[in-house]
Amino acid sequence: MSRGPVDVLAAGPPPSDPYEPTASAWALAVGLQERGHSVRVLYPPGPDAGPMPPGIATEAVVLPRKRPGAPVEPAEFARSAGHQVRAEATLVVRDPAGLGPLPLGRSAPGRRLVAIVRGIALEEFERERSGRATAGVLDRLDVWRDRRAVRRLERAALAGADEIFTESPELTEAIVRGYRFAKEGIRTTDPPVIRGPDPPARTAARTALGVPMDVNVVAVLAATEDPEASGVDLARDAFRRIRPLFPGIRLVVVGAPAPTEPGVHPLPDRDRATFVRALAAADVAVFLPRAPGFDPGVVLALRQGVAPVVRPTVRLPGDASSAVRRLPNDDPGELSSAIAELIADPPTRRTLVENGRAYAERFLPERVAAELAPDERRSPP
Repeated sequence: MSRGPVDVLAAGPPPSDPYEPTASAWALAVGLQERGHSVRVLYPPGPDAGPMPPGIATEAVVLPRKRPGAPVEPAEFARSAGHQVRAEATLVVRDPAGLGPLPLGRSAPGRRLVAIVRGIALEEFERERSGRATAGVLDRLDVWRDRRAVRRLERAALAGADEIFTESPELTEAIVRGYRFAKEGIRTTDPPVIRGPDPPARTAARTALGVPMDVNVVAVLAATEDPEASGVDLARDAFRRIRPLFPGIRLVVVGAPAPTEPGVHPLPDRDRATFVRALAAADVAVFLPRAPGFDPGVVLALRQGVAPVVRPTVRLPGDASSAVRRLPNDDPGELSSAIAELIADPPTRRTLVENGRAYAERFLPERVAAELAPDERRSPP
């Protein structure tokens, strides 16, 4: 069924890394395209681009680069991209909402501008500068000016949208608290997670790792390439505790450098195929980021039938209690006990997996796209 044209504004090219912040916009574009929309993605050029999704038009937006690397640079993208939005587009999606107003020209009847908030730019600005020393009055003045500009431009981006969506109630509260928007006008939506490539067979995945079929495998998926920020040290400590209980057990560290010690297998590449291959070999997957936020790797694990153990920092929408083993705290003993219990109890793992497949459905790109562009709002053919 043909539906109205949609232009999506993404913060960068399509990533190979499923943890990249730009992944959600491209997943959403795929979901809209699968629902029958003519989709075009506008994005600023960047490094480490993955393959362009088939069936979706793309256009790189060259920025004027007045202040390269400045915190207000996303506003320059909005200014340039707004003039390139198709006149016939009935829906324009900013993912993330970004900074600055979108100068849309002539528009199709009933056009809607949707802004999706994945984080608060002002809070990110303050976090980045919290540990940075200022050198004199002029430096402090520049920081004050930048902070004021980020606040003004973030408010402008949100105020210009017809609808605002956030990926968590915490972000909704932050918008209401920081910018005095009405809570009733903000809706939540699940982060879309694109389907990965078809996983290899378990035998092939383990053969590639050099892991026998008759041993247990725990995979730790790193949210970033920084092993400390991803909690790799916590996984290593838990692995050392349970290793005497399970002869031959292996730890696969994906997406970050791994410690050199017996039984540990490093897979430092951060492309989606590497994550999928590691999960194909695993019995249990652990997710231990130190920074709070949504973890798309949990969804990948659930789709592949791997029981996940998550740290309290991992935010999952809705009730995921029947699909994941959530640690009550950061006690290393809790982590090692949770992993050991799941390895020793295959029926419990199967229960998590069965419940997890249904839970993971809510992150399908086409389902999330249906919330932003429901059938009753599509343009007539």
